[in-house]
Amino acid sequence: MEFSNPSIFYYLALLAIPIIIHLFNFRRYKKVYFSSIYFLQEIQKTSNSKHQIRHWIILLNRLFIIGLIILAFALPQKKEKYHNHEASHIGIYLDNSFSMSRKDSEGVSMINYAKKNTQIILEQLKPTQKVLILTNDFEKKHQKWYSPKDAILVINSIGVSGNTKNIDDIIKRYEQALDTSKINSMYIFSDFQKLHPVKEIKSSEKTLIKIGILHAENNKNNVSIDSCYFRKPIRDRNEIRNLITVLRNHSNQDVTINTQLIINKQKKSTHNIKIPKASSITHNFHYSDADKQNIIHGVIEINDQHLLFDNKLHFSYSKSNAIPICIIHENKTSEYLKQLFSDPLFNPKYYNVNQIEYHALNNNSLIILDQLQTIPKNLSKKLTEYIAGGNNLFVFPNQNSDLKSYNNFLNLVNTDLISQWSNENKEINYINYEHPIYQSVFNTKQKRVNLPKISGYFTVEKNVKSQNRHILSFLDESPFLANYLYKKGNIFICFSDLNVLNNNFMKHALFVPTLYNAALINDYKHNLYELIEDETIIEASKIKKDDIVHLKKDDSFDMIPNIIHQSQNTLINFENTIKEPGNYMLEINDTITMPLSFNYNRIESNMQFLTSVEIKNMLSNDNVTFILNEQSNLIGKDGENQKRNRLEYIFIISAIILLIIEVILLRIWKT
Repeated sequence: MEFSNPSIFYYLALLAIPIIIHLFNFRRYKKVYFSSIYFLQEIQKTSNSKHQIRHWIILLNRLFIIGLIILAFALPQKKEKYHNHEASHIGIYLDNSFSMSRKDSEGVSMINYAKKNTQIILEQLKPTQKVLILTNDFEKKHQKWYSPKDAILVINSIGVSGNTKNIDDIIKRYEQALDTSKINSMYIFSDFQKLHPVKEIKSSEKTLIKIGILHAENNKNNVSIDSCYFRKPIRDRNEIRNLITVLRNHSNQDVTINTQLIINKQKKSTHNIKIPKASSITHNFHYSDADKQNIIHGVIEINDQHLLFDNKLHFSYSKSNAIPICIIHENKTSEYLKQLFSDPLFNPKYYNVNQIEYHALNNNSLIILDQLQTIPKNLSKKLTEYIAGGNNLFVFPNQNSDLKSYNNFLNLVNTDLISQWSNENKEINYINYEHPIYQSVFNTKQKRVNLPKISGYFTVEKNVKSQNRHILSFLDESPFLANYLYKKGNIFICFSDLNVLNNNFMKHALFVPTLYNAALINDYKHNLYELIEDETIIEASKIKKDDIVHLKKDDSFDMIPNIIHQSQNTLINFENTIKEPGNYMLEINDTITMPLSFNYNRIESNMQFLTSVEIKNMLSNDNVTFILNEQSNLIGKDGENQKRNRLEYIFIISAIILLIIEVILLRIWKT
């Protein structure tokens, strides 16, 4: 126990007054005459013993009464390790993530409850106390100290945001802004959604953490659009698209949700989709985009009233860009390759091995080495960088190849090596249906299929470091066509040439889809949209150092992103400037280059929340208190400068009880 007004203890000297009164009786004695001394002696013995006991009882009682009254005026309180009213700097974290927009049965959102509670706390502060307001946005205005009056204005201006932060990051940011050697208070108002694995959070022992868990138990229902994608890349202009969409029901009851697909602001289809409780489903949207527009902007939309941020998913793609192909030949290009890439889908460039524009190689989706006799060192070095940057190379060796130059290059990219030429007749026995270049070619796996016949090929020397996948193999499991992985890219090696005397692969039905899909394989990786992050970064290979790049959205948004040129690829850093989801356009030198779509991360769609026990275990600080009523979500007596365990009333009541007891005793003894 400790006292807020200890100076009152000087008045304990007043205890001497009843002692003096009881020790010295100033009343004058009266003479009493008795006829018999015997009776006087008997009365005197009895009266003395009773009088002494009553005398001390009354004395002690009055001492206790005066002492209790003095203790009450000393303002006693239960001793705490730290006093909340001692904090000169107050931190308030208001969780403004999307989940805080949920409403309770009375139609009040969790973020509004947080604002009301914060205002109650701020109104209790002294003008000399300073306040730091923190949200998930970490804006500059949330990194300065305010007076309580100004802090209320900042709180009222806070809205929901797509950003999320760990509680650990919030506490660290707060403690970086103050002197942790002094007593400080921090309020945390959040619904404590389970976004990340729970881990122990350490904070200063002198930081008093006060937790306000905001509840909306009746509102844990939510349906979200998680993602969308195509199973195969965009190729033909007139084909029927099959857009696969993933929908998730986060509630504990089955839901039927209305879903719409909108392409270039035109509604293509509407479906009522039933989603079982606590599960996800995939739904196929079939539509045609056979029109004159080369840029496709799409939106998938559902009608769900619980959380709105995940009701729309934007996506976009382009139909106009021809795929750049580079074919490097010895004397002339193979006629089979010329015919194959004459399709308008491709934009081929042909280089003699001695006349290569090395600076332009990185702009191609696929480079084909067309039966070169040697691979020059300069080309070998450039191809290694090209593959490492996430690009693809297809190699058709020459029967008379310089194996040393070939193997020097193949060693650099960790593939199997070429050993020697063999003129043995062989049939391909195995086809890898699961490989990406054949995933969209076959509807079913066929037991009997006509495969290429080979009469001349290179044998293979195994490299233990290689990461390979056979595509077409012989009966002895040696490869005819193999795919090797090197860093971010792919190397496809056919262990024969394009001579009809050595094989019939170039005339076989597999030749076209093999080369086509090798050129398109990067399109499988192409995202239909990007996620809005604290720092949004995407790769782009067509941007040069002198290019002027803009990201635009109608007439409402225009920014110049930061372009980062690396040795292997080019990155576009949009930093944290993209705040709203939607369909955008990337322009290079005032020319529309590619469409881009951005969506909020779906991490907050999940309706799971930490309990008070889990929060207590997560925060290792012993000075953690919970200040909100789970039913009302409104703060009570636990505001700043008010939390004091008042005990003076106990002492006052005790003094009154003792006074009543004294009155009763005096009446009884008088009678």
